[in-house]
Amino acid sequence: MFICVVGLIGSIILLLILLGHFLDRRRLPSDTADVALVFGTGLAWKAQTRWETAAHLFHRGMVHYIIVSGGVVVPGANMTEAEWFRVKLIERGAPPERILIEDRATNTAENAEFALPIIRQHRFKTVVLVMSDFEGIRAHLTAKRAWQGEGIEIYDYHAASRGHWSCWSWWLTGEGWHLTWYTVPRLFRYRLWKYLCLVG
Repeated sequence: MFICVVGLIGSIILLLILLGHFLDRRRLPSDTADVALVFGTGLAWKAQTRWETAAHLFHRGMVHYIIVSGGVVVPGANMTEAEWFRVKLIERGAPPERILIEDRATNTAENAEFALPIIRQHRFKTVVLVMSDFEGIRAHLTAKRAWQGEGIEIYDYHAASRGHWSCWSWWLTGEGWHLTWYTVPRLFRYRLWKYLCLVG
C-alpha cells in the first residue's frame, strides 16, 4: 500500500513537471535569426525579464533585429509598452536602428497580428519569440495561428520568471499555481490546441 501511494505521488509530481516544461517551450535556431519579437505586458517584473532577454539575444548575436510590441501605456512612464521597451533596450546598448516598434497591440493575439506587417516589410523569415516562460507555448501557438502560410520559422527563447515561476517547481507555490492556471485555460478559450500539430 505504501509503495502504491509513493508511486502515485511520484507520478503526479512527474506530470506537473512535464506540464511546466510543455508550457515553457524553448527552441533556438542554429544560425542567427532575423528578429526577436518581444510581447508587451502590464506587469513590471514580466516587462523587465522580457527586455533583458531580448537584449541578451541581441548582444549574443542570436538575432539581427528586435520588434518591441505593445500599445498599452505603462503606468507612470507616459509611454506605450513598445516605446518603454525601446528605451530600456537602448540603455542596454542595442542600436536604435535595430529596434522596430509595434505600438498598437493590447493583447497576445494582437502582438502577433500587428507585428506581421513589420515582418513582411523587412522580409524576415526567422523570428524568436520573447514571452514569459509560463506563457511560452501560448505565445508560440498564437504566432503559428497568426502567421500560418507566411513561411515564417518560429523559435522560442522565453524570459525566465525567477522568483515567480519555474517549470520544475511551479506546483510548490501559490503564485506558481496562479500563473500556470492563468495560461492553461487560455489554450482552450482561444482555441489554440489545434495548432499543436503545426509545432516543429
